[in-house]
Amino acid sequence: MAKGSIFRDEKSDIVVTCPPGVAPTLAAELSALGFARTVPMGSSVATEGTLADCVRLNLRLRTAHRVLYALDVFRARTGDDLYEEAFSIPWERYLDPDGYVSVDRAVDNPTIRDSRFAALKVKDAIADRMRSVCGRRPDSGSDRTDACVFLHWAGNRASIYLDTTGVALSFRGYRVSSSEAPLRETLAAALVMASEWNGRDPFLNPMCGGATIAIEAAWIAQNRAPALVRENFAFLHLACFEPAVLTAERARAFKDWEEGKRNAPAIIASDLDPAAAGAAAANAAEAGLQGAVEIECSDVLASTVPPVAPGGRGMAVLNPPYGGRIGDPVRLRDTYEDIGAFLAKAAAGGYGSLVITGNPELAEEAGLKSDRVRAVNSGGLDCAVMFNPSLSAKGLRRFRIRNPEFAV
Repeated sequence: MAKGSIFRDEKSDIVVTCPPGVAPTLAAELSALGFARTVPMGSSVATEGTLADCVRLNLRLRTAHRVLYALDVFRARTGDDLYEEAFSIPWERYLDPDGYVSVDRAVDNPTIRDSRFAALKVKDAIADRMRSVCGRRPDSGSDRTDACVFLHWAGNRASIYLDTTGVALSFRGYRVSSSEAPLRETLAAALVMASEWNGRDPFLNPMCGGATIAIEAAWIAQNRAPALVRENFAFLHLACFEPAVLTAERARAFKDWEEGKRNAPAIIASDLDPAAAGAAAANAAEAGLQGAVEIECSDVLASTVPPVAPGGRGMAVLNPPYGGRIGDPVRLRDTYEDIGAFLAKAAAGGYGSLVITGNPELAEEAGLKSDRVRAVNSGGLDCAVMFNPSLSAKGLRRFRIRNPEFAV
Protein backbone atom coordinates (compact mmCIF):
# COMPACT_ATOMS: atom_id res chain seq x y z
CA MET A 1 0.00 0.00 0.00
CA ALA A 2 1.35 3.40 -0.94
CA LYS A 3 2.33 5.59 1.96
CA GLY A 4 0.27 8.78 2.27
CA SER A 5 1.84 12.21 2.05
CA ILE A 6 2.13 14.14 5.30
CA PHE A 7 2.13 17.39 3.35
CA ARG A 8 -0.69 16.71 0.87
CA ASP A 9 -3.00 14.26 2.61
CA GLU A 10 -3.12 14.83 6.37
CA LYS A 11 -5.86 17.25 7.37
CA SER A 12 -5.92 19.24 10.58
CA ASP A 13 -7.45 22.40 11.98
CA ILE A 14 -6.04 25.59 10.45
CA VAL A 15 -6.20 28.95 12.20
CA VAL A 16 -5.58 32.06 10.09
CA THR A 17 -4.84 35.27 12.00
CA CYS A 18 -5.79 38.76 10.83
CA PRO A 19 -6.13 42.38 12.04
CA PRO A 20 -8.81 42.98 14.71
CA GLY A 21 -12.21 43.54 13.10
CA VAL A 22 -11.25 41.90 9.80
CA ALA A 23 -12.31 38.30 10.53
CA PRO A 24 -15.61 38.54 8.56
CA THR A 25 -13.74 39.63 5.44
CA LEU A 26 -11.09 36.92 5.92
CA ALA A 27 -13.83 34.31 6.35
CA ALA A 28 -15.31 35.42 3.02
CA GLU A 29 -11.87 35.05 1.40
CA LEU A 30 -11.55 31.50 2.71
CA SER A 31 -15.03 30.61 1.48
CA ALA A 32 -14.20 32.00 -1.97
CA LEU A 33 -11.12 29.74 -2.04
CA GLY A 34 -13.33 26.71 -1.43
CA PHE A 35 -12.97 26.18 2.32
CA ALA A 36 -16.40 25.01 3.45
CA ARG A 37 -15.97 25.50 7.20
CA THR A 38 -14.98 29.00 8.31
CA VAL A 39 -15.38 30.12 11.92
CA PRO A 40 -14.50 33.78 12.71
CA MET A 41 -12.90 34.09 16.17
CA GLY A 42 -12.00 37.69 17.02
CA SER A 43 -8.68 38.25 15.23
CA SER A 44 -8.63 34.92 13.42
CA VAL A 45 -10.69 32.47 11.39
CA ALA A 46 -10.66 28.70 11.91
CA THR A 47 -10.98 26.21 9.07
CA GLU A 48 -9.42 22.86 8.20
CA GLY A 49 -7.10 21.49 5.55
CA THR A 50 -3.67 20.09 4.74
CA LEU A 51 -0.23 21.65 4.74
CA ALA A 52 -0.59 21.85 0.97
CA ASP A 53 -3.72 23.95 1.54
CA CYS A 54 -1.59 26.20 3.74
CA VAL A 55 0.66 26.87 0.75
CA ARG A 56 -2.32 28.13 -1.25
CA LEU A 57 -3.56 30.26 1.65
CA ASN A 58 -0.15 31.85 2.15
CA LEU A 59 0.05 32.77 -1.53
CA ARG A 60 -3.47 34.07 -2.02
CA LEU A 61 -4.98 35.47 1.19
CA ARG A 62 -5.06 39.27 1.24
CA THR A 63 -6.29 39.99 4.77
CA ALA A 64 -4.35 37.31 6.69
CA HIS A 65 -1.25 37.69 8.85
CA ARG A 66 -0.28 34.05 9.51
CA VAL A 67 -1.51 30.57 8.61
CA LEU A 68 -1.25 28.11 11.54
CA TYR A 69 -1.56 24.32 11.11
CA ALA A 70 -2.60 22.56 14.33
CA LEU A 71 -0.44 19.71 15.63
CA ASP A 72 -2.07 19.19 19.04
CA VAL A 73 -4.70 20.65 21.35
CA PHE A 74 -4.59 19.58 24.99
CA ARG A 75 -5.10 20.53 28.63
CA ALA A 76 -2.06 21.83 30.48
CA ARG A 77 -2.03 23.39 33.93
CA THR A 78 1.72 23.78 34.45
CA GLY A 79 4.92 24.07 32.47
CA ASP A 80 5.64 20.39 33.10
CA ASP A 81 2.26 19.44 31.59
CA LEU A 82 3.13 21.57 28.57
CA TYR A 83 6.52 19.89 28.18
CA GLU A 84 5.07 16.37 28.33
CA GLU A 85 2.42 17.05 25.72
CA ALA A 86 4.84 18.87 23.44
CA PHE A 87 7.33 15.99 23.73
CA SER A 88 4.65 13.55 22.54
CA ILE A 89 4.26 15.36 19.20
CA PRO A 90 6.20 13.50 16.44
CA TRP A 91 8.41 16.46 15.56
CA GLU A 92 10.66 14.24 13.45
CA ARG A 93 7.87 14.16 10.84
CA TYR A 94 7.94 17.94 10.41
CA LEU A 95 11.35 19.31 11.39
CA ASP A 96 14.84 18.85 9.99
CA PRO A 97 17.19 17.65 12.76
CA ASP A 98 19.97 19.68 11.12
CA GLY A 99 17.76 22.74 10.62
CA TYR A 100 16.53 25.63 12.73
CA VAL A 101 13.24 26.32 14.52
CA SER A 102 11.75 29.29 16.36
CA VAL A 103 8.89 29.14 18.88
CA ASP A 104 6.52 32.08 19.24
CA ARG A 105 3.74 32.21 21.83
CA ALA A 106 0.60 33.83 23.17
CA VAL A 107 0.26 32.83 26.83
CA ASP A 108 -2.32 33.64 29.49
CA ASN A 109 -1.88 31.07 32.26
CA PRO A 110 -1.82 31.88 36.02
CA THR A 111 1.17 29.58 36.64
CA ILE A 112 3.35 31.38 34.06
CA ARG A 113 4.80 34.79 34.91
CA ASP A 114 6.99 35.10 31.82
CA SER A 115 5.69 33.77 28.49
CA ARG A 116 9.29 33.12 27.43
CA PHE A 117 9.34 30.29 29.97
CA ALA A 118 6.47 28.57 28.14
CA ALA A 119 8.23 28.95 24.79
CA LEU A 120 11.39 27.50 26.34
CA LYS A 121 9.44 24.46 27.55
CA VAL A 122 8.26 23.79 24.01
CA LYS A 123 11.78 24.30 22.62
CA ASP A 124 13.16 21.84 25.18
CA ALA A 125 10.49 19.28 24.29
CA ILE A 126 11.27 19.62 20.58
CA ALA A 127 15.02 19.29 21.19
CA ASP A 128 14.66 16.28 23.49
CA ARG A 129 12.22 14.49 21.17
CA MET A 130 14.37 15.05 18.09
CA ARG A 131 17.52 13.98 19.92
CA SER A 132 15.86 10.80 21.18
CA VAL A 133 14.49 9.84 17.73
CA CYS A 134 17.09 11.24 15.33
CA GLY A 135 20.20 11.50 17.48
CA ARG A 136 20.38 15.19 16.56
CA ARG A 137 18.29 18.29 17.19
CA PRO A 138 17.68 21.52 15.26
CA ASP A 139 19.13 24.81 16.45
CA SER A 140 16.61 27.28 17.85
CA GLY A 141 16.22 31.00 18.38
CA SER A 142 13.98 33.96 17.53
CA ASP A 143 14.69 34.19 13.79
CA ARG A 144 11.40 33.70 11.89
CA THR A 145 12.95 33.01 8.49
CA ASP A 146 13.13 29.23 9.00
CA ALA A 147 10.74 26.62 10.46
CA CYS A 148 8.34 28.18 12.99
CA VAL A 149 6.17 26.80 15.80
CA PHE A 150 3.42 28.71 17.61
CA LEU A 151 2.05 28.06 21.11
CA HIS A 152 -1.35 29.38 22.19
CA TRP A 153 -2.00 28.75 25.88
CA ALA A 154 -5.05 30.26 27.59
CA GLY A 155 -6.04 28.98 31.01
CA ASN A 156 -5.67 25.20 30.96
CA ARG A 157 -6.11 24.84 27.19
CA ALA A 158 -3.03 24.80 25.01
CA SER A 159 -2.63 24.49 21.25
CA ILE A 160 0.61 23.93 19.35
CA TYR A 161 0.79 24.81 15.66
CA LEU A 162 3.21 24.83 12.79
CA ASP A 163 3.36 28.46 11.72
CA THR A 164 3.54 27.95 7.97
CA THR A 165 4.06 31.66 7.26
CA GLY A 166 7.01 32.99 9.28
CA VAL A 167 7.34 36.73 8.63
CA ALA A 168 3.77 38.08 8.55
CA LEU A 169 1.92 38.21 5.23
CA SER A 170 1.23 41.90 5.78
CA PHE A 171 4.79 42.62 4.65
CA ARG A 172 4.20 42.60 0.90
CA GLY A 173 7.60 44.00 -0.05
CA TYR A 174 6.46 46.95 -2.17
CA ARG A 175 6.65 49.64 0.50
CA VAL A 176 9.98 51.22 -0.40
CA SER A 177 8.91 54.72 0.64
CA SER A 178 6.60 55.47 3.53
CA SER A 179 4.26 58.29 4.46
CA GLU A 180 3.35 59.14 8.04
CA ALA A 181 1.35 56.46 9.91
CA PRO A 182 1.02 54.08 6.95
CA LEU A 183 -1.93 51.71 6.83
CA ARG A 184 -1.02 48.02 7.11
CA GLU A 185 -1.36 46.22 3.79
CA THR A 186 -3.74 43.56 5.10
CA LEU A 187 -6.10 46.16 6.54
CA ALA A 188 -5.95 48.17 3.31
CA ALA A 189 -6.96 45.08 1.35
CA ALA A 190 -9.76 44.41 3.83
CA LEU A 191 -11.12 47.93 3.31
CA VAL A 192 -11.14 47.52 -0.48
CA MET A 193 -12.90 44.17 -0.19
CA ALA A 194 -15.39 45.42 2.40
CA SER A 195 -16.30 48.32 0.07
CA GLU A 196 -17.71 45.74 -2.38
CA TRP A 197 -15.96 47.44 -5.30
CA ASN A 198 -16.52 45.38 -8.43
CA GLY A 199 -12.93 45.64 -9.71
CA ARG A 200 -14.05 46.92 -13.11
CA ASP A 201 -15.20 50.51 -12.58
CA PRO A 202 -12.92 53.37 -11.47
CA PHE A 203 -11.35 53.32 -8.01
CA LEU A 204 -10.32 56.54 -6.22
CA ASN A 205 -7.96 56.89 -3.26
CA PRO A 206 -7.69 60.59 -2.28
CA MET A 207 -5.40 61.47 0.66
CA CYS A 208 -3.51 58.33 -0.32
CA GLY A 209 -0.28 58.66 1.68
CA GLY A 210 1.94 55.86 0.37
CA ALA A 211 -0.92 54.53 -1.83
CA THR A 212 -1.28 51.23 0.05
CA ILE A 213 -5.06 51.21 -0.52
CA ALA A 214 -4.71 51.95 -4.24
CA ILE A 215 -2.02 49.29 -4.67
CA GLU A 216 -4.09 46.64 -2.92
CA ALA A 217 -7.08 47.63 -5.07
CA ALA A 218 -5.01 47.24 -8.25
CA TRP A 219 -3.80 43.79 -7.19
CA ILE A 220 -7.38 42.77 -6.41
CA ALA A 221 -8.55 44.00 -9.84
CA GLN A 222 -5.72 42.09 -11.53
CA ASN A 223 -6.38 38.96 -9.43
CA ARG A 224 -2.73 39.01 -8.41
CA ALA A 225 -1.95 36.79 -5.42
CA PRO A 226 -0.32 39.14 -2.87
CA ALA A 227 2.52 36.73 -2.00
CA LEU A 228 3.01 35.54 -5.58
CA VAL A 229 6.73 36.44 -5.76
CA ARG A 230 7.57 36.21 -2.07
CA GLU A 231 10.78 34.21 -1.72
CA ASN A 232 10.52 32.78 1.80
CA PHE A 233 7.82 31.08 3.84
CA ALA A 234 8.21 28.99 6.96
CA PHE A 235 6.64 25.97 5.21
CA LEU A 236 9.64 25.82 2.85
CA HIS A 237 11.79 24.67 5.79
CA LEU A 238 9.62 21.77 6.95
CA ALA A 239 11.16 18.31 6.56
CA CYS A 240 7.94 17.11 4.89
CA PHE A 241 7.70 20.01 2.40
CA GLU A 242 7.04 18.98 -1.21
CA PRO A 243 8.36 21.58 -3.69
CA ALA A 244 5.98 20.39 -6.42
CA VAL A 245 3.05 21.71 -4.39
CA LEU A 246 4.41 25.26 -4.37
CA THR A 247 5.40 25.04 -8.05
CA ALA A 248 1.85 24.06 -9.02
CA GLU A 249 0.19 26.68 -6.82
CA ARG A 250 2.45 29.43 -8.17
CA ALA A 251 1.75 28.37 -11.75
CA ARG A 252 -2.00 28.61 -11.16
CA ALA A 253 -1.60 31.98 -9.46
CA PHE A 254 0.54 33.35 -12.31
CA LYS A 255 -2.07 32.19 -14.83
CA ASP A 256 -4.84 33.91 -12.88
CA TRP A 257 -2.76 37.11 -12.76
CA GLU A 258 -2.06 37.06 -16.50
CA GLU A 259 -5.78 36.75 -17.17
CA GLY A 260 -6.65 39.38 -14.55
CA LYS A 261 -4.26 41.96 -16.01
CA ARG A 262 -6.56 42.23 -19.00
CA ASN A 263 -8.89 44.21 -16.73
CA ALA A 264 -7.69 47.78 -16.57
CA PRO A 265 -9.98 49.93 -14.42
CA ALA A 266 -8.92 53.50 -13.75
CA ILE A 267 -7.24 53.63 -10.33
CA ILE A 268 -6.30 57.12 -9.14
CA ALA A 269 -4.40 57.90 -5.92
CA SER A 270 -3.92 61.51 -4.89
CA ASP A 271 -2.37 63.48 -2.05
CA LEU A 272 -1.81 67.18 -1.44
CA ASP A 273 1.65 66.54 0.04
CA PRO A 274 4.28 66.22 -2.71
CA ALA A 275 6.37 63.91 -0.50
CA ALA A 276 3.42 61.57 -0.03
CA ALA A 277 2.65 61.61 -3.76
CA GLY A 278 6.30 60.75 -4.42
CA ALA A 279 6.15 57.88 -1.93
CA ALA A 280 2.96 56.64 -3.59
CA ALA A 281 4.60 56.65 -7.02
CA ALA A 282 7.67 54.79 -5.72
CA ASN A 283 5.57 52.13 -3.99
CA ALA A 284 3.32 51.63 -7.01
CA ALA A 285 6.37 51.15 -9.22
CA GLU A 286 7.83 48.59 -6.80
CA ALA A 287 4.49 46.76 -6.85
CA GLY A 288 4.73 46.47 -10.65
CA LEU A 289 1.90 48.91 -11.24
CA GLN A 290 3.50 51.52 -13.47
CA GLY A 291 0.65 52.86 -15.57
CA ALA A 292 -1.95 50.85 -13.66
CA VAL A 293 -2.17 53.35 -10.78
CA GLU A 294 -2.25 57.06 -11.62
CA ILE A 295 -0.71 59.30 -8.95
CA GLU A 296 -1.87 62.92 -8.56
CA CYS A 297 -0.58 65.67 -6.29
CA SER A 298 -3.83 67.41 -5.44
CA ASP A 299 -6.23 68.44 -2.71
CA VAL A 300 -9.15 66.10 -2.04
CA LEU A 301 -11.60 68.56 -3.59
CA ALA A 302 -9.53 68.73 -6.77
CA SER A 303 -9.05 64.96 -7.09
CA THR A 304 -10.07 63.56 -10.45
CA VAL A 305 -13.43 61.77 -10.60
CA PRO A 306 -13.60 59.84 -13.91
CA PRO A 307 -17.01 59.06 -15.40
CA VAL A 308 -18.57 55.70 -14.57
CA ALA A 309 -20.12 53.61 -17.34
CA PRO A 310 -23.92 53.41 -17.32
CA GLY A 311 -25.02 50.80 -14.79
CA GLY A 312 -21.57 50.73 -13.19
CA ARG A 313 -20.44 51.73 -9.71
CA GLY A 314 -17.10 53.31 -8.98
CA MET A 315 -15.58 53.37 -5.51
CA ALA A 316 -13.74 55.96 -3.40
CA VAL A 317 -11.83 54.76 -0.31
CA LEU A 318 -10.20 57.27 2.04
CA ASN A 319 -7.94 57.02 5.08
CA PRO A 320 -7.77 60.67 6.20
CA PRO A 321 -5.72 62.06 9.12
CA TYR A 322 -7.24 61.29 12.52
CA GLY A 323 -5.97 64.23 14.56
CA GLY A 324 -3.93 61.97 16.83
CA ARG A 325 -0.53 61.20 15.36
CA ILE A 326 -1.17 63.42 12.36
CA GLY A 327 -2.84 66.80 12.16
CA ASP A 328 -4.64 69.29 14.38
CA PRO A 329 -8.22 68.18 15.20
CA VAL A 330 -9.53 71.76 15.01
CA ARG A 331 -8.06 72.34 11.56
CA LEU A 332 -9.07 68.85 10.49
CA ARG A 333 -12.74 69.64 10.89
CA ASP A 334 -12.57 71.62 7.67
CA THR A 335 -10.74 68.70 6.06
CA TYR A 336 -13.53 66.29 7.00
CA GLU A 337 -16.12 68.68 5.59
CA ASP A 338 -14.09 68.76 2.38
CA ILE A 339 -14.15 64.95 2.35
CA GLY A 340 -17.92 64.99 2.70
CA ALA A 341 -18.25 67.43 -0.17
CA PHE A 342 -15.94 65.33 -2.35
CA LEU A 343 -17.98 62.21 -1.57
CA ALA A 344 -21.17 64.02 -2.50
CA LYS A 345 -19.62 64.96 -5.83
CA ALA A 346 -18.45 61.36 -6.33
CA ALA A 347 -21.84 59.92 -5.36
CA ALA A 348 -23.53 62.12 -7.96
CA GLY A 349 -21.15 60.59 -10.52
CA GLY A 350 -22.02 56.99 -9.64
CA TYR A 351 -19.52 56.22 -6.88
CA GLY A 352 -19.90 54.43 -3.58
CA SER A 353 -17.48 55.27 -0.78
CA LEU A 354 -15.77 54.06 2.37
CA VAL A 355 -13.88 56.11 4.96
CA ILE A 356 -11.79 54.77 7.84
CA THR A 357 -11.18 57.15 10.73
CA GLY A 358 -9.56 56.87 14.13
CA ASN A 359 -11.48 59.97 15.20
CA PRO A 360 -15.22 59.34 14.68
CA GLU A 361 -15.97 62.24 17.04
CA LEU A 362 -14.19 64.60 14.66
CA ALA A 363 -16.06 63.14 11.70
CA GLU A 364 -19.37 63.59 13.52
CA GLU A 365 -18.48 67.17 14.50
CA ALA A 366 -17.75 67.92 10.85
CA GLY A 367 -21.13 66.46 9.89
CA LEU A 368 -19.86 63.26 8.28
CA LYS A 369 -22.35 60.48 9.02
CA SER A 370 -23.07 56.92 7.97
CA ASP A 371 -25.88 54.45 8.54
CA ARG A 372 -23.43 51.54 8.55
CA VAL A 373 -20.22 51.47 10.62
CA ARG A 374 -17.74 48.68 11.41
CA ALA A 375 -15.09 48.76 14.15
CA VAL A 376 -11.50 47.81 13.26
CA ASN A 377 -8.07 48.41 14.75
CA SER A 378 -5.23 50.12 12.92
CA GLY A 379 -1.80 50.32 14.51
CA GLY A 380 -3.28 49.83 17.98
CA LEU A 381 -5.86 52.57 17.44
CA ASP A 382 -9.58 51.77 17.47
CA CYS A 383 -11.10 53.01 14.22
CA ALA A 384 -14.51 53.28 12.61
CA VAL A 385 -15.12 52.22 9.02
CA MET A 386 -17.94 54.31 7.55
CA PHE A 387 -19.77 52.88 4.52
CA ASN A 388 -21.10 55.44 2.03
CA PRO A 389 -20.83 58.36 4.46
CA SER A 390 -22.50 61.66 3.64
CA LEU A 391 -22.26 65.22 4.88
CA SER A 392 -25.16 66.48 6.97
CA ALA A 393 -27.13 69.54 5.82
CA LYS A 394 -25.41 71.61 8.53
CA GLY A 395 -21.98 70.42 7.42
CA LEU A 396 -22.81 71.05 3.79
CA ARG A 397 -23.97 74.62 4.57
CA ARG A 398 -20.75 75.32 6.47
CA PHE A 399 -18.70 73.90 3.60
CA ARG A 400 -20.50 76.12 1.08
CA ILE A 401 -19.88 79.20 3.20
CA ARG A 402 -16.14 78.37 3.20
CA ASN A 403 -16.10 77.36 -0.48
CA PRO A 404 -18.75 79.37 -2.36
CA GLU A 405 -17.03 78.60 -5.67
CA PHE A 406 -17.35 74.82 -5.22
CA ALA A 407 -20.63 73.35 -6.48
CA VAL A 408 -21.92 70.28 -4.62
